[in-house]
Amino acid sequence: MFKNISKIFSSHIAVKIIGLANIAITLNFLTVDNFGEYSYYLVLLQLVSITCDPFFSSYLQDFRAFNYQKYSLGILIFPIILLPFFYLITLKFKSDFKAIIFIIFCLYYILSSILKSFLNAKERYSEYGLVDVFRQSSIFISTLAVFYFFKNNDFIFLLTINYMVALAVILMLFIILIKKEDISLIPEYSILKKIVKESKYLILYVSLIPFISFIDSYFVESYLTSKDLGLYSFSLKIFNVSILLIIPIQTVLNIRQIEIAKKNGYFIFFKTYFKKIFIFSSLVFGSAILFNWWIVNFIYTEYQSSYWVTNILLCTSFFSYLSLPFSFLLAYRKYQLLFGIAVVGVFISILINYLFINQYGIYAAAVSTFLALTIINLGGAIVSYYTLKDKAVV
Repeated sequence: MFKNISKIFSSHIAVKIIGLANIAITLNFLTVDNFGEYSYYLVLLQLVSITCDPFFSSYLQDFRAFNYQKYSLGILIFPIILLPFFYLITLKFKSDFKAIIFIIFCLYYILSSILKSFLNAKERYSEYGLVDVFRQSSIFISTLAVFYFFKNNDFIFLLTINYMVALAVILMLFIILIKKEDISLIPEYSILKKIVKESKYLILYVSLIPFISFIDSYFVESYLTSKDLGLYSFSLKIFNVSILLIIPIQTVLNIRQIEIAKKNGYFIFFKTYFKKIFIFSSLVFGSAILFNWWIVNFIYTEYQSSYWVTNILLCTSFFSYLSLPFSFLLAYRKYQLLFGIAVVGVFISILINYLFINQYGIYAAAVSTFLALTIINLGGAIVSYYTLKDKAVV
């Protein structure tokens, strides 16, 4: 397990370093206000994930559980059907949203997601990591070109070039890494029906998660100033750095947890790893607090007023690292419980923002994110503990 985590971890660290370099360059060329608008565009674009990730995640669970031999690209039918409706919804939140950026980003995101899902299903973790490295590198290089070669500080132009280049790279990787004999091109009705019927709550759960950061950014963008949006977007970037290890850990744990679930070995796993994970979570949290202090006092001093807002968000990362390894509801296919917890988290996020955003500004947004994600992550672990207690092998 740890060998596979290290494969993904090394590439994920490289991706985050490149991503941080990309953000650093962007921060130097955009004002606080423009950085906020740029980040809000990215938040809206990332919501495209709800048209494909829930279905890909559900199919990935089935692929492992039922030992499918070929990966069916027929699941692409879901985002193809949903994307036109999603674009109309996007226009409701930002009426001047550029269609060209939406189209390019959707193609890029869906192709990269299906490629990574395929490599994950086949447990080809080295190549899985390289996809992200090439993807992020293409975005970084194109950012350098926009600011230094084209000398253009327009974030709309930046996003367009970023994802045109990234799409070209993903297309090449798609052709190179996926062999015809490993995939099925024709949609299989039985598989699609199983995804929708048996995993509907998983689909709804995965669909809700991206809304957490969107809800906060939407309230900040709608009720506060452009400067507030820029400051909060900066805090979110630091928070995202703090959770950079979540993806490599969770990617491999998804497989390991299914194996543990089949043996009803939850409590053995819990007793073996809880102390180590608590120490690890505390070290990551402490390092993140120090990093936040250093960067706002010595690098980006114009974002200094976001310091405590960021610290509130960083508390979320502590509970995420602590609880995600012990949340086994996905492995035991208890999707309805997962969905119920997520609904509570989203409701809390909306309620706090609605009631307190005008009075407490971006602090309210940060607290809502902390509570919502902690309810989802820690709640999943607590419910797993009590739900699986009777099934434990001790």
